[in-house]
Amino acid sequence: MVMAVLFGIAAPSAAVPVFARKYGYNCTMCHSNFPRLNDYGQRYRLNGYRLPGREDDDKTVLETPAPFAMRTSAGFNSDKFKNTVDSTDVDQFQLNGLDILSGGLIGRDVGYFMIYTPQINGSRGVVAQDGSLEMANVVFALPKRMFNTVRVGRFEPAYVAISAKRSLTFSPYEIYDVAYPAGLPFSDTQTGIEFAGAGRCGIRYAAGWVNGTSNNTDDDMPSDLYVRVAKVFGEGEGQTAGQRIGMVSYIGKARPESGVGSRRTVKRFGADGSFNWTGINLSCQYMRGRDAAGIWDTGLAYKFSGGFVEASWLPTHMAVGFARYDWVNRPTVDEGGDVRRWTVGGRYYFEDNLALHVEYSDRREDRLVGPAATERMFTVRLDFAF
Repeated sequence: MVMAVLFGIAAPSAAVPVFARKYGYNCTMCHSNFPRLNDYGQRYRLNGYRLPGREDDDKTVLETPAPFAMRTSAGFNSDKFKNTVDSTDVDQFQLNGLDILSGGLIGRDVGYFMIYTPQINGSRGVVAQDGSLEMANVVFALPKRMFNTVRVGRFEPAYVAISAKRSLTFSPYEIYDVAYPAGLPFSDTQTGIEFAGAGRCGIRYAAGWVNGTSNNTDDDMPSDLYVRVAKVFGEGEGQTAGQRIGMVSYIGKARPESGVGSRRTVKRFGADGSFNWTGINLSCQYMRGRDAAGIWDTGLAYKFSGGFVEASWLPTHMAVGFARYDWVNRPTVDEGGDVRRWTVGGRYYFEDNLALHVEYSDRREDRLVGPAATERMFTVRLDFAF
């Protein structure tokens, strides 16, 4: 069901050669294995797209090469469904969308980042893609303040503890895709404002105010708020070195599925961790959600829980293997049931920004009536940015 639209969007966006061109470095400056950021890349992003410790030497986009890049992937996709609705099997070579990216500094203490996905008409061998401004945000640096940066615009919020846009896999994080009818899943970007900072003893924190779900009307005042706090142990940011644990809380308002009545409360609470040991990273997240009665067109509150555990291994700087288990437990009032997914695969890097990607994912969704809905996805593709 979720994978039915997976190949209809571009690859997860992140690896941006424009930053490497700007400084004359390789992409490995910020990506040990693109698209996932390493510790330096995470610090660079949190520092408003300025080199940590070298802010005074940085140059704006007007003083460096053209700050644009593109990313796509092409290869063989196989997607098999059973007992699903509106899902079509796929067995063919495909071009999987296109991202156009730009980022850098507008001024000494002002950075920006943008991702645009152009409209693409689908055909045999070409995956359809909706035109969208996926991200467009400006980051203001606030040195020596409680918050180090303020991010304004459309962005991936800090409540996504393990980035869905920089994932090694093409299969989604199931818990991030849970949403009430017409609701906005955590895997989507949000429009609003976010404050982020770093305290003593490895404390990282962020707080945001965003529009929330698309089923709110244009005259509904934004009322979705979130807070994230994390603790980093050791050297690094918990990406590829050091260890990190964190917690997130999200509370917002949404209208009922029927569109009748006032807005109701939605809540999300989660705990996460990222642990590293000699080239092995173990990332995990657990999340619970509660949507007030009426949002799902039922007389009961909707409660769910789930998460994922993901392991990756870098035997050399040219290869990475990964495996992940996702689960979502949903109440009996839902027309579907619990979800379980296994994903395994690997990437081999011919160049910093050119990877051969192999992935297999098996998804099962229980039904209250009838057999479970299943999906088996396999892909071999070249993932590249230029």
